[in-house]
Amino acid sequence: MPELPEVQGYKVYIDSTSLHKKIMGFECRDARLLKKPKADFEQHLLKQELTETLRIGKYLFLKTTGDKILVIHFGMTGRPNYYKDEEDRPKFGHIVLTFENGFHFAFENKRKFGWWNLIDSIEDYKSEHKLSDDARDLSLEDFKASLSSRKTHIKKVIMDQSVAAGVGNWMADDILYQAKIHPKKKVQDMTVKAIEQVFDAMKNVIEVAIAHDAHYSDFPKHFLIHFRKEGATCFHTGGKIEKIKLGGRSTYFSPELQQL
Repeated sequence: MPELPEVQGYKVYIDSTSLHKKIMGFECRDARLLKKPKADFEQHLLKQELTETLRIGKYLFLKTTGDKILVIHFGMTGRPNYYKDEEDRPKFGHIVLTFENGFHFAFENKRKFGWWNLIDSIEDYKSEHKLSDDARDLSLEDFKASLSSRKTHIKKVIMDQSVAAGVGNWMADDILYQAKIHPKKKVQDMTVKAIEQVFDAMKNVIEVAIAHDAHYSDFPKHFLIHFRKEGATCFHTGGKIEKIKLGGRSTYFSPELQQL
């Protein structure tokens, strides 16, 4: 599933290809991918331009010259594709904008878990969906405040989108690995120093992932992503990586490094 680093890459891609071009066509092969009627998208996007993008977690907001803001969620397999010739349309490009310059913006969505929506206010949307500030922009003070009333294990908390929007499963595992914190550690039992270690690790994992365009193979060798499987060898201790289930999610950690 595209997570924060991948969606950041999509943001950069769209910024460099699809802004400030008049939209002359809108096509959707499957109305289930739209959170509003197709007619609403035609009304609010045709003859308008995409002017600016803003990413909050895994959500991408595209401001327009019209009255509405386009929201894209990429689901499991969503991605943008900017192309010119019709024969280059991607097989799973189920939603396509056509620009005045003859180029097209396709939303590839093979498994159809991604979707588009139209909204009036980003701040209202954040509030309605209980989204924190993007994890990349989150302040230490706000992070600490979000954790102050939590009474569950740290992994579940940092994956809560109201705490750190954009942190997904593999990221949470690597954050806790870098911070040397056991994923089952209860937040109320953590010291201020431990919370700060998690925050610093979160910022580092995000920036490394973005700097490497989410190409996991290029991450530093000490990142858990390289040996994130049961029985693999921990980079730091030489011990075995263990797998448990937390909140229904597969969780990987190094028991020797991340002691409970």
